[in-house]
Amino acid sequence: MPGTNQEIKQLPLKERKGEILALAQQYIKLASEQVGTEGKEISKDSEEYLVSYDWPGDEKELEVAVKKACILSDGPVLEVEDFDLKHRQARSIGKFVESKLKGFMRNIKRFEVFNLYEMVIPEVEKSLIMMVLNETRGNQIKAASLLGINRNTLRSKIRKLGIKARDSK
Repeated sequence: MPGTNQEIKQLPLKERKGEILALAQQYIKLASEQVGTEGKEISKDSEEYLVSYDWPGDEKELEVAVKKACILSDGPVLEVEDFDLKHRQARSIGKFVESKLKGFMRNIKRFEVFNLYEMVIPEVEKSLIMMVLNETRGNQIKAASLLGINRNTLRSKIRKLGIKARDSK
């Protein structure tokens, strides 16, 4: 039948402002189920920020923003800085890594350790690659794309870091 394979086009998220908060609540619940970030709420300021943001992407962009905010936020209330969509990535990830490294440094000070850089960086890199591979269900092409590296570089890092890559299905 002609016309049965037509795609249903959805309006961009920036043209559906009235749906943003309901979608954000769904993504908070999804993050809770997927990564155990129970009890997160969006502050009033954050609600205004999310609705006023000029979303260049689709619902997936909102889902990623909410999931990252849930994971990287310090408390149960998601504040504007958790959603700072223009600068969030570098600051939030840096803040997260810094907080984890501070705990590590408290323990490591008891020992005379040299080559701290060579000890920490491969572990951070390995953790990141393993998380991305898990998120992409072992699909190395998608993982490399998310990491911003080419597939051969990813494969080399997997070998070098001793990561047991899952078969992509």
